[in-house]
Amino acid sequence: MATVAWFNGILVSETGLVKDGLLVAREGRIAYAGARRDELIPPGAERIDAGGKYIAPGFLDIHVHGGGGADFMDADPEPVFRYHSMHGTTALCPTTCAAPLDEILSAVDAVEHYRSGGEQFGRALGVHLEGPYFAATKKGCHLPEQVRPPEEREWRLLLERGGVARMTLAPELPGAQPLIEALCRAGAVASAGHSEALYPEMMDAADWGVTHTTHIYCVMTDALNNRCRGTAAARHGGIVEAIYLDDRLTTEVIADGIHLTAELLRMPLKIKGCENVAIVTDALRGAGMPEGDYTFGPRHGLMATVKNREARVKGGVGLASSVCPMDEMVRITRDLTGCPLWQAVRMASLTPAEIIGCADELGSLAAGKRADVLIFDEDVRIAGVYLGGRRLEGA
Repeated sequence: MATVAWFNGILVSETGLVKDGLLVAREGRIAYAGARRDELIPPGAERIDAGGKYIAPGFLDIHVHGGGGADFMDADPEPVFRYHSMHGTTALCPTTCAAPLDEILSAVDAVEHYRSGGEQFGRALGVHLEGPYFAATKKGCHLPEQVRPPEEREWRLLLERGGVARMTLAPELPGAQPLIEALCRAGAVASAGHSEALYPEMMDAADWGVTHTTHIYCVMTDALNNRCRGTAAARHGGIVEAIYLDDRLTTEVIADGIHLTAELLRMPLKIKGCENVAIVTDALRGAGMPEGDYTFGPRHGLMATVKNREARVKGGVGLASSVCPMDEMVRITRDLTGCPLWQAVRMASLTPAEIIGCADELGSLAAGKRADVLIFDEDVRIAGVYLGGRRLEGA
């Protein structure tokens, strides 16, 4: 594999910007990242002039269902990877939904097949099982008939299949504790979401091994939204308060400017810091497609109408995932929160890599890591995507 050198650009690191930076990769891994020193460019290296644009790590999306008309539940991951690679996502967690066990297993097997085939359009970090173990009142756009409490026989089959990176579940459900503990033993991230959990239950869940929370403010409890289980404590805290008070918990934001307004994006960033808040797209198959009707998850999933850059459940008012890719979300995060660009990039690269446990390989422009690299302009419009130093054509 050739040696590649990116120069005449602004390096985006996890702590700031390096003007007139240089990035050198050998055999698909970063050898140098820092101020430009032409003597560090090996003779014969492929030279890539960034033209004054930003040179940044590839984005990692740890919660994404689909895009470009396809969904991971179709058991054909490549079209989804291809679509998101065009928007700077070089690694992601293919995300399933509440569905029959055989359909979830088919999606998991298809991801493993894609991984063994060379991962042409991006790296598969492991599957994100979103459900099916949700609170019935917090199903969101998942099929209501497929939402159920944890079934040990079922979840053991899922974990034995291998390749699970994280799972979203409601920790207050009967049987959640052994599942959370099994996820931890398997090296997977246990994430609380689609849940009615109250603050004390979240403290128990964190003791059992929950370390992450799924799309803050969306289908989760807070001090003003906890009456669904008949509690008399109208101001009892919920998952939101647990996120803000417990340093063991990280979280994620759907930063499309529609799921969360500017102040709701700013709050977790201010309280938890960019190192504990990841940007996720939660994109569905309608991302990158014309306005119209698209199913969430499998082809027999709930229908969502895509219009004016948002997706809503057919015949209802509830949001159904997003149609916004990661490059747009990075720009929106910067613009709505006022944070520096490097922080928004960190939330879409190193932070999710740390949450999912792959930061030793991915997520930043550090020596020894995979040379997954982006070039983009001030508006985060992608000009080049490189996977292991290899340019992805069409991205």
